[in-house]
Amino acid sequence: MKCLIFVVALVTFATVSADRIKRAPLKVSVYYESHCPDSRDFIMAQLHPYFCKVQQYLNLNLVPFGKAYSSDQGFICQHGPKECRGNTIHNCVLKRIQDSKAQVEYVNCAMYDPDQPGHIEKTCVEGSGLNVDQVQKCFTSSEGYEMMLKAEKETKAMTPGPLFVPTIVFDDEYNDDDQNQAFVNFESTLCEKLVSRGHTDVCSNGAIINPQTC
Repeated sequence: MKCLIFVVALVTFATVSADRIKRAPLKVSVYYESHCPDSRDFIMAQLHPYFCKVQQYLNLNLVPFGKAYSSDQGFICQHGPKECRGNTIHNCVLKRIQDSKAQVEYVNCAMYDPDQPGHIEKTCVEGSGLNVDQVQKCFTSSEGYEMMLKAEKETKAMTPGPLFVPTIVFDDEYNDDDQNQAFVNFESTLCEKLVSRGHTDVCSNGAIINPQTC
């Protein structure tokens, strides 16, 4: 009888554990660039509007680097020196913001008008409640440089290049179909992923039910 009770308990524990794993937060990593038009469109039209609706189910990871690369002279970025500067500022800011929604709000603000003087390093930083001087010190020092090296390492490890920016990766496993679907329709892709994890009450017919606006 004791053996039978032990087996039943073990099966119950395994079932509960599997359910918890199945319902674990969905990790969403977005590898983007501070001055990339496609990054701007994705963040402002898809990530920002939909993230706050399902943020409790997600583990968001924003990595500003893209197709840049390090060299003996520093960094070379797809859209020139202004983007290297912008990527560094983004990295400095995101490190100092713990709340994912606040991170999305900053990036959405910064992508709105990245070429406007003071926009990404002052206006949007102040809007996030951060100290402008601390961010300034970060992106003009070795701290910002080291953060860019870290972003480069992760970007190259987790994406195929990247071949396209932004690159969207779910649960640290790049997939061409996921990338293409998420870039075209992030909402329906999120719904598909969340429903498959057992969050069946989050979406209906590929659309997020939560009426909250961001």
